[in-house]
Amino acid sequence: MKRLMEISIASLVVLMSALTAPPSRAGVDISFGVNAPVGNDGNLFFSISSHYFDRQPQVVENWARRYPNPDDLAVFLQICAQSRQAPEIVFNYRNQGLSWYDVGVRVGLPVEVWYVPVAVEPAWPYAKPYKHYKKHKHDPEYVVRLSDRQVRDLVAVRMAHEYYGVAPEVAMDWRRGGSNVEVMMTREYHSRHGDKHYDKKHGH
Repeated sequence: MKRLMEISIASLVVLMSALTAPPSRAGVDISFGVNAPVGNDGNLFFSISSHYFDRQPQVVENWARRYPNPDDLAVFLQICAQSRQAPEIVFNYRNQGLSWYDVGVRVGLPVEVWYVPVAVEPAWPYAKPYKHYKKHKHDPEYVVRLSDRQVRDLVAVRMAHEYYGVAPEVAMDWRRGGSNVEVMMTREYHSRHGDKHYDKKHGH
């Protein structure tokens, strides 16, 4: 009887872990085919974000009206996805003037969610946040602080890395060139899926 109870409790723990775990990311680039918004990279970014963050395109577009900066939109959707908090709760925290990092703290995000594993220590502008992260892992009393700029950079890298399956270092190079996350994601989409309208516009 005791053995059966232990098995039941263990099964319950596994089930609860599965239910409370953050949603898995798509991790796979897809072509939107005839549904791709040709000539409108803003809407294309909404489609990519919808697929990656598992949100309806209309929902993404609606929140984009409140976050016209695509970097902030990506951070907002990342926090919602990882925390499973209602978007309105995340929005209200941010609207109170909290930094993105502090919004994440309020909804219970561990610092690890902002980082992807790297093979070598990254260069600027990622050197400092990764150094903080490394120190945090070995010193639990060290308080990690990330600026909005750092959070935006880290989310952009994670999104490109997971969606397109490129190495984090490659995603960092894309970002280091000064591109916002919309430009990063849509430019790679066009490159992979041979958008003739885009190629003609950009002289390819």
